[in-house]
Amino acid sequence: MFHLVLTTCFAGILCYASEPDVGYISAERCLHQGAILSGLARAQLNFRHMPQTSRIICSGIDGSTETIYLGQAGATVPAFPDDAMRLPALD
Repeated sequence: MFHLVLTTCFAGILCYASEPDVGYISAERCLHQGAILSGLARAQLNFRHMPQTSRIICSGIDGSTETIYLGQAGATVPAFPDDAMRLPALD
């Protein structure tokens, strides 16, 4: 059984996090569902023209994890905050 944690960040300033209370029988299905939810979050927030990247983490009950990033082709992966609902601090 695998659990999904999805974080989508827009322009490095606004992040949306989701942890559906649903178990998946394989990491592949879990990652696929994360990609679907990531696309829905982008569409619902209507930020099509802002740089955006999603981090999808699927963790198994055996402690294994699989992580993928979705974003613009060739874009560097931004630093994701530990608390995805908090704006990054200005240095």
